[in-house]
Order: sequence, then C-alpha cells, then structure tokens
Amino acid sequence: MLVRIALLALIGIAAVSADTCSVPSGSKSDCGFDGIDQNQCEAKGCCWQPVNPNPSNYPWCFFKGTGPSPPPSPSPSPSPSPSPSPSPSPTPTGSAPFNTSEVAMMQKFFQANINIQNSGGVVASPDRNTGAGGSYYYHWARDGALTMDTLHMTTDASVYTPALNQYVQWVLARHAESDPNNIDVRVEPKYELPSGDVFTGGWCRPQSDGPGLRAITLINFANELLANGNKSVVTKYLWTGDDSQYNGGAIKYDLDWLLSNWDSNSCDLWEEVQSSDFFWNRYTMRKALTLGSKLAQVLGDSSSASSYSQLAQTINGTLERHYNGQFVFEEDNRQQDAAVICAFNDGDMNDGMFAPTGPEVAGTIKTLSNLFRSTYPINQQDDSAGIPGVLYGRYQGDSYDGGNPWVLTTGCLAELFYHGASQAARTPVTPAMATRWSQVLTNHTLQTVTAAELQDSRALARALASAGDGALLRIRYHTAGLNFHMPEQLDKNTGELVSAYDLTWSYATVLKAMKARGDAMAMLS
Repeated sequence: MLVRIALLALIGIAAVSADTCSVPSGSKSDCGFDGIDQNQCEAKGCCWQPVNPNPSNYPWCFFKGTGPSPPPSPSPSPSPSPSPSPSPSPTPTGSAPFNTSEVAMMQKFFQANINIQNSGGVVASPDRNTGAGGSYYYHWARDGALTMDTLHMTTDASVYTPALNQYVQWVLARHAESDPNNIDVRVEPKYELPSGDVFTGGWCRPQSDGPGLRAITLINFANELLANGNKSVVTKYLWTGDDSQYNGGAIKYDLDWLLSNWDSNSCDLWEEVQSSDFFWNRYTMRKALTLGSKLAQVLGDSSSASSYSQLAQTINGTLERHYNGQFVFEEDNRQQDAAVICAFNDGDMNDGMFAPTGPEVAGTIKTLSNLFRSTYPINQQDDSAGIPGVLYGRYQGDSYDGGNPWVLTTGCLAELFYHGASQAARTPVTPAMATRWSQVLTNHTLQTVTAAELQDSRALARALASAGDGALLRIRYHTAGLNFHMPEQLDKNTGELVSAYDLTWSYATVLKAMKARGDAMAMLS
C-alpha cells in the first residue's frame, strides 16, 4: 500500500530571512553589480540606499539583514510520520510546491540577471566572490542560451520578446568577434559583462554544446516570429540566406559549426573533463539539428535542411551506446552524472528516444537517486525528518567546493518527473512499465509502491507528478530561509547556501519544472 507523503505542510513554511534595510554601513554586503540601478536592485529583493559622498565605497545595493549573504536555510526539524493514504492510488499534492506569489518572486530574481545593462548578456550569478569558484559575473554561453529559452517558456510575450531581441544582437556581436584564444569564437565558454569581450583567462576550452543550445533557443523564437508574421526579423538576423550578412544568420552560423565539428573534442557540461562523446552535448545537438532542418525547409534552404537532417540521424546512431542496460552514462570517464537528467529535458523531442517514461530514464533516476541519497548526509537527515524528495548533485565523486547537492540538477529531476507524468497520462501502461516505475518510485520515495497501483495511466501519471513535487519540496525546504533566492549549491551536511547565490541556471530549472508541473496537472484535471 502506498503511503501518501504527509509533509506537504512544508508548503506553508515561511521565509525567515531578515526583512529590514536597517543595516550598519560596515555590515552591508554587496547585492549588486557595476552599474546597477534602484529598480534592478529592488527586483533582486535587496535594499537600495545611495551613499554620497562615499569614501569607504559602501555598497548602495545590499542584502537585507546583517549577514554577509542571504541568511542560511533552516535546519530540518523532526516532523510527524507519514500517515497511511486512504486511497490505493498515489496522488499529487494538489497544492503546488511553490505558490503563485513565490514563483513570481523567483521570476523577478531570475529576470534581474538577464539583459545586463541592455547588453543582451545573461549573468550566471551576480556573486563576484563565491569562494572556490571565484567570480560568476560572466555570461556563459550554455547558461545564457538555456536561460533565454526558459524565459521564452515561462513568461508572456511582453517580457520575452524585447529580451530575446536583445539576446539576438548579443549573439550576432559575439559571432563577429575575433577569438583571442585561437579557437572558434562559437565554442568559447564565457564572456565579460557588459562588454561581451571573450574571457581570456585560463579555462576549459572548447565547449561544443554552445552552438546547439543557442540554435535551439533562437529557433524556438524564430518559429514564433514566423507564426506571427514577422518573417523579416528572421531573415534579417537569424537566417539571412547570405553568408556575407551575419555569416548567414545567428542560427545558421551555429548549426553550420555542428556540420563540421560535432564530434570534435570538448569540455563537459561542468567544465572539468574532455571527450568527443558526451551524452549532454550529442543529445542537445541532435535536437538543434532536427529543429534546424525543419526551419531551413520552411525558409526554402533545402540543402541545409538535408545536411542537418542527415547529421541528426548520424548522431542518433551514437546515442544508444550510452545506455548500459541499467542507466544512461554521460561518458566513459564520467559515468553517473546528473548532466544526463538535464539532457533528458533539454534535448527531448517527444519522438520516443529516451522518453521520460522509458526504461533508460527510469534506470537512470533509480541509479542517481541511490547515489546522491547515500552520498549526502543532508538527504539522509531529510529522509529521517520526513521531508519529501532527494537532492541531486552533479556526479559521482564530485569534490568541487566540497561536493554538494545542486539546486539546478534537483530542478532538472523535478522537471523530468513532470514530463513523465504528462506522457504517462496519454500512454497505455504496460505491465513492464508498471513494474519498472514501481521499483523506481519505491526506491525514490522510500515508500512501497506496487505495480498493481500503477496499472492505470492516470495513477502512474499522478505518482510521477507526486515524485516531482517531492524534489521541489526539498528545494523549498532549504531555500525558504533564503526568501527563495536560489543558490548554486546546498551544503551536504547542513543544507545551507554554498558557493554562488542567485544562480540564474538554478532559477531556470525550478521555473521550468513548475511550468512542466502546470502542463501535467492540466492533463490530469
């Protein structure tokens, strides 16, 4: 008999961060960036107090309260044991892990990191001193593309259209730069803000996922522009049909890099190891090429359409080797890696390859939930306290900044569960599927879920949605005390903020997960 999670009262956890701007000048901790104005500062939930004259260089934009950073999250406290469910079918929470006002708050923090000083660039985090990671005040190609696609998915046209237009200009300007590091500028990892100059310090280069991710974001924007009768914008900037005009356009220039270089050596998602065969890179490249082929056909470029389609099929043939019968691995030198979980979301095309209810995804979730539950003491403490979900990290053996859970990978897990719920709701459940997911959900929730409970499509969908809620509820528990400012990492022992604060990618995965939840709940209503 499935036991319903009883800790959903966590939804009512109140933020406990200090809500005062009465901070002594010497205790103010900078919350801004060079050139920030009052609106941008307050959009981040911070205090704005100009100081003039200012010989001691006190920050005008600073965090509330007296701490040097957003306040730490509350320690888990003992909670009642879950009570038996009166129904044999798993049910979703009914209430979202984050309410409407909290999602709006996170959107404000998220959008404050976009279009920095009207440059079109996206700051990875306003944190200039993260400790082990140094300054995060740069535009990363990967983070920027994923951020702008998330903005497109989770806001309305009045918000995303001007921001995406600025991002288009950012991309075109970067494409036009000569590269100081003697590589193709399209595979540079990061750029200065707001200038857009290529970062020239030591870093893991090249990073071959950038062209495909930018292409996906801009193709999605181009398709909407075409649907709304704005073809002129597409043919002026995104697909010019003339190599002398913006190298053929922002989308085509990136896709053409893939044609010749898709299997070249690259750094991984985490910028630490190199290979020519990362699952994240190839699965997202496949999507970019497939979408690009369709767009090229619409725009009358049948030659490019054919080339992109053929390469996408070639990449298809390389992906199956990443499934070892138990889980999908990122690479031979980085097997158990949550980059794969994020790839299942960002590279999915709803065509059945690594489908969110398939055996490959189920096995990967089971493997990584086991890994991260056993690796991080905070997961074990949360389990004992009855807090739903599992906090995911990056990969097995991660030691960066001590090796901790990451908000962004946990957000990816939640989104994947919700995608699974949407697919399950419209797919007949086979006995093998019910058995597979009963094992995964029993393992993931630490509660017994039988195959008999999951024979119905809606029952499986609701169980997967409930698992997604669990992942977000665990994030919620550890960020409520930060007033839902999303950090990069949570301490593996205490659950407190570690490394960068206000990480843009963390917001992106949580906001996308909430969007996916809404889609799944609409199908189940």
